[in-house]
Amino acid sequence: MADTPSPHWYEEFYRADYFAAYGPTLTEERTGEEVAFVERVLDLRPGDEILDLCCGYGRIAVPLAQHGLRVTGLDLNPALLDELRERAAAAAIEIDTVHADMREIPFEARFDAVIDIFSSYGYLDSDEEDQQVLTRACRALKPGGRFLVDVINREWIVANYVQHDWHQADDGTYFIEDRELDLLTSRNHVNFTIVSPEGEVRRSAGLHMRLYTLTETVRMLERAGLTFTGVSGAFDGVPYGVHTPRMIVTARKG
Repeated sequence: MADTPSPHWYEEFYRADYFAAYGPTLTEERTGEEVAFVERVLDLRPGDEILDLCCGYGRIAVPLAQHGLRVTGLDLNPALLDELRERAAAAAIEIDTVHADMREIPFEARFDAVIDIFSSYGYLDSDEEDQQVLTRACRALKPGGRFLVDVINREWIVANYVQHDWHQADDGTYFIEDRELDLLTSRNHVNFTIVSPEGEVRRSAGLHMRLYTLTETVRMLERAGLTFTGVSGAFDGVPYGVHTPRMIVTARKG
């Protein structure tokens, strides 16, 4: 059985383990493709105001700002926001930062677009809390504003389910993954055992995510006041389907 997640597993996991486990996959090429897709599918123009939810260290926010967009980054982790500000300063650009929970987005009718990239939707303890995120995101949008949420595709997870896996980082650290997909709750639990090059073993908080179907997502968007406008299966724009790794959903306010 999967470990029972702590109430704030995502705070613990994102302090260090996230970047060690997934950092090598977040290449400049991947980031460039994701940024280009966001700009194209949301029809963004220089001067548009963008809210980047769960922005982290600014992997997406910084290049968007470099392209002339007015970006605000919101995240729960103050250390990541510090790093974002450092990256923005090094790039000689301005990005506003907000230390807040995504359930409590503190804006109303301000943004031309709100984005949520790389599966940070579905972290919370209940569907009601996830619904609250969408409702707050809608409130933060101007009339006609666009919304984009990028999550791992539940259907792809089911079709490609692997219970045990591992990989080795460049520094020799081993990440051993034990996964449990709970089909009753539609939650994917990924627990990590981390073995250092010196042989020290420790457990990570891991990932514990609610995986939504496209049908569920569209209904939740509608309840929030957003109208579904499209879905893609990857950032190269391929059509969404069972065998695409991502579910990238777009919607519009009003």
